[in-house]
Amino acid sequence: MTKGHEFFSESITTLQVTLFVKRKNIDAFEITVDAFQDVSSQLAGKEFGFWLDQICLLNAREGLLSEAPLSWPIFRSRITYDAISQILSIMEIHDQIIRNAPRTKLWQIGEQLRLNPQAMPKFGDFPIDIADKHKAMGQTVSSYLRKGRRLVDNACKGVFPKCS
Repeated sequence: MTKGHEFFSESITTLQVTLFVKRKNIDAFEITVDAFQDVSSQLAGKEFGFWLDQICLLNAREGLLSEAPLSWPIFRSRITYDAISQILSIMEIHDQIIRNAPRTKLWQIGEQLRLNPQAMPKFGDFPIDIADKHKAMGQTVSSYLRKGRRLVDNACKGVFPKCS
């Protein structure tokens, strides 16, 4: 079964467009466009115009996807599709575990998911080292959950993607 957030990364046109960040010294953006050989020049022109409109919408204000939602395939931000997917999955797993076993600690969830390899206890670790690793793993899970809640709250307000 697929989840709705998996469809965000799919393209909606035949052109493959990549938007690169604004250049510092000049007021311009770098865009690359790939088109299949069987795409007519008329269709390519229409689609390129569509992408230019989306880029203008993105850059008119804060540059958030909620200002130009159709631009997801070319959207570049600090949070990627993979990160959004991971955060939402961690939130879902956390909710399921807490619903079934309310006394489960965050570090236990993090260890099950292996979220922070450096915070995984190893055979032979001293008890104080294990306690430090549990603390670090709990902080890792807490950070993911906080980002996820902010992402969801902001999306509910129409601001997406934003984790702060």
